Amino acid sequence: MNQAPWCVVPIAAMLFGCVSNARQSVYVMPAPASLNAGLRVAPATLALKLLPVILPDYLDTTDLITRTGQYGIAASRTARWGERLSKGVTRSLAADLCHRLPAYVATDVPAVQIEVTVSAFDVTAATSVLAASWTVVWQTDARPPAAGHGKFSAGVAAPGGDLAIVSAMAATIAELSDGIAATTRPDAADNSHLALRK
Repeated sequence: MNQAPWCVVPIAAMLFGCVSNARQSVYVMPAPASLNAGLRVAPATLALKLLPVILPDYLDTTDLITRTGQYGIAASRTARWGERLSKGVTRSLAADLCHRLPAYVATDVPAVQIEVTVSAFDVTAATSVLAASWTVVWQTDARPPAAGHGKFSAGVAAPGGDLAIVSAMAATIAELSDGIAATTRPDAADNSHLALRK
């Protein structure tokens, strides 16, 4: 009778080994197919630089993090990012902006510099919600810097799962790109909902 617990330990260890060694899917944030085409420099092309996107520390990992209730978070056991999330978001957002702003080309010597801070990127089995603020600084003309902010959301398509969650997160990044692009276009008018940074 006293030996029974010893019989359980190897079985439990084997089961844990099977779970911990389960194959994980690896994902990256998508980039528009036209990214390379956007790099062809024309005489009227304006230079744009996106600074590294700032994320909350708990999100800046290769784990695919989802919310569990009001205060909890959990890392997926079946999926992870192929790079830190801040790098993936920065790369995808930069590509998206070049796609939406054909007058601009990405460069390290910019006429326009964009800084983005993500304050929340909350993902559940049903929705992806992203809150972010951004500042656009024109380096070569007298326009004052413009600041904007927004909250963007996308539903997780049925039947759910890791790929559907990643797709919803990518959709919210695309919505953020739309908001930033509206602020950054060369012919953008002064919008009342954008705060100008003095």
